[in-house]
Amino acid sequence: MSPITRRTAFTSAGLAMLGSSLAAETNVPASNDHRLNVRDFGTKADQTTDDTAAFQAAIDAAHAAGGGSVFVPPGMYRLNGTLIVKLNVTLEGIFTAPPTIPWTAESLAKGAPNGSVLLTFAGKGDASATPFIQLAYNATVKGIAVFHPEQTDTNPPIAYPWTISSQLSGADNCSLIDVLLVNPYQAVDFGGRHTGRHFIRNLNAAPLHRGLFIDHCIDVGRVENVHFWPFWGATGGAAEYRRKHGKAFIIGRTDWQHLTNCFCIDYETGFQFIACSSPAAAYQGGGNAMITGGGADTCNRAVHVVEMQGHSGTRFVNSQIYGDIIVEATNNAPLQFSACGLFGSVHAANGIGLARIEGGGKVSFTDCHIHCLDPRNTARTLIHAKSGRLQVRGCDFIDGALPREHIVLDEGVQSANISDNTSRTSFTVTNKAKGKTVVRGNLSEQPSSVPSSGK
Repeated sequence: MSPITRRTAFTSAGLAMLGSSLAAETNVPASNDHRLNVRDFGTKADQTTDDTAAFQAAIDAAHAAGGGSVFVPPGMYRLNGTLIVKLNVTLEGIFTAPPTIPWTAESLAKGAPNGSVLLTFAGKGDASATPFIQLAYNATVKGIAVFHPEQTDTNPPIAYPWTISSQLSGADNCSLIDVLLVNPYQAVDFGGRHTGRHFIRNLNAAPLHRGLFIDHCIDVGRVENVHFWPFWGATGGAAEYRRKHGKAFIIGRTDWQHLTNCFCIDYETGFQFIACSSPAAAYQGGGNAMITGGGADTCNRAVHVVEMQGHSGTRFVNSQIYGDIIVEATNNAPLQFSACGLFGSVHAANGIGLARIEGGGKVSFTDCHIHCLDPRNTARTLIHAKSGRLQVRGCDFIDGALPREHIVLDEGVQSANISDNTSRTSFTVTNKAKGKTVVRGNLSEQPSSVPSSGK
């Protein structure tokens, strides 16, 4: 069956067409409501018996009945293979929020936690293997925890495929709700195939290599309350690997992507924006995103922009960014930070104290407070614009003991507006730009400071 049209009109005719399509897919009326229990299909939940076949049988039965919920009672279920959550099926455990459990081999050996826990052994050693859980159109995973018992706290850790993925053809409308992924090598892939109208709410995970990948979305994805924090592998070899190679949020082609209250800590890259690699014309280029209440803490590159959608770009609002902001020469889209706390580099590994800007897009910092927290951040220049367009307006620079060059404009800068900022020390702008610039109204709290001038 060809994928259901992603923008089916909600008219009587449109709904009738959608109902007919779903009924044809399942061969039963689409309105049939069904709830099944994996225990009734022979699961053992004894940590040694492979329950994969029983899980898939329950999912298949729900799908054949027109869709519904497959309930996973409390227990620890070993799954050596992979699962496909089919059309209109919800795989549902008991959690109503991501749980917190002492996830160590010793604690788990003492008995099952009071929850719905899947122990996955699939794809060990092969990052490109079939994902553990694949979602079909309208499929949901809810109230589940997933643990990789054979993962090691080493550098590098053991590679595994994506834990949850929408890679099945036509997998729009996929949802994750109240899910915990304890120690995935790769957590959630909502980008391998088209993933319009995806929905993620309340996802906690400690991904070691990749966190959340979004791509191939041309119809408004929504992501809420995602927390990537190293509650597993916080200090050992896995942590070393994560700090050097780990990426938390990777955003490709997506239209009107909403990310609300999404946080990560201790990754090489916090938020990365890239172009879609699909040859299909409909997915070419980068995406646009609205990030509200976001956080990237102690990341080498807290924000890394390779390419975004040229006419829209990305906005960070009321977010906290601790790490470098790097905008590559390949980007020609706008990037905005509004009412954000920007806390500088972790250790100035990229040669700047906060941001390096290239490309043809406009980068704006408006009503932000900027403070380099880390004593290892010894870079003199805070914001270095090598090309493109820059606006820094109404920001408060909370300087530390080290002298700083607040803003450096290189010759390639096409335009800049540096105005109405305040600084605890003498506010400095090094202006070598050949484009038009405005530098005015910047207030230094030191009485002896000399205002900067521009052209």
